[in-house]
Amino acid sequence: MVNSLRIWIEVRRNRRRAGARARRKYNDLRKAWLQRNRKWWLLMVVLGIGAGILLTWLVNLGPGDQSWAGPAVAGALFATLLLMRQSPPVSIASWQEGAFGEEETAKQLRGLEKEGWVVLHDLANGSKNFDHVVLGPTGVYCLNSKWSGYRLEPGEDGRLVGRHKYDDDIYLSITSVVKRSRGEAAALSEQIEKRCGKRLWVQPVIVWWGDVTNGGRTVDGVGVVQGKVLADRLRAQKGRQVPQFDRVVDVLRPGRHAQQ
Repeated sequence: MVNSLRIWIEVRRNRRRAGARARRKYNDLRKAWLQRNRKWWLLMVVLGIGAGILLTWLVNLGPGDQSWAGPAVAGALFATLLLMRQSPPVSIASWQEGAFGEEETAKQLRGLEKEGWVVLHDLANGSKNFDHVVLGPTGVYCLNSKWSGYRLEPGEDGRLVGRHKYDDDIYLSITSVVKRSRGEAAALSEQIEKRCGKRLWVQPVIVWWGDVTNGGRTVDGVGVVQGKVLADRLRAQKGRQVPQFDRVVDVLRPGRHAQQ
């Protein structure tokens, strides 16, 4: 029973790691953004209070009962200011979107965990990280989660291209994401070789939380998969069993590599 409880705690802790780095980055950047603009926020509060008082006075000059005007104006101004504080620049908000994608991927992978697959989240990769590492009967996978407002579909040259879901004239190239995913998979393979003395093939996968034609395809050796079909796609892969499976898992678990 004690061993089962320990495993349950480890599983819960591992799942909470999904998106942890992106969430921390978002919170840190947003806090710094608010601090840099604190004088501006204070000015907005002062102006808002002044505008509220002025508008309330003007409304009360009219006939009839206008007692509702003060609370209504104050509520509208407060909601506007709150919305502005919750809307940091895109460069900061993108980190929160990244956390959303990683959390959704973690949910998709729970079914595989119940089947005996090993899923690790937010593993160290120098100053960066691996979003997810999945080890199962078909091999080792390095997953990079992306939350996006673009749908991926074949372009004129047959390669996948992102098209904005609200504007067909806005396109997105995924070339840099594909290249980065290959690099992450190579780095993970090197880590495994360094710690186990055994070099393994690691399949890079981009998990796209947005629409993808036919659920996904392979681009330059990188699997691009629509998030909602991720588990099924991994099950369907034809790979080879991972040699020294338990040892590979052990050295990759967060904190374990420091003992090697």
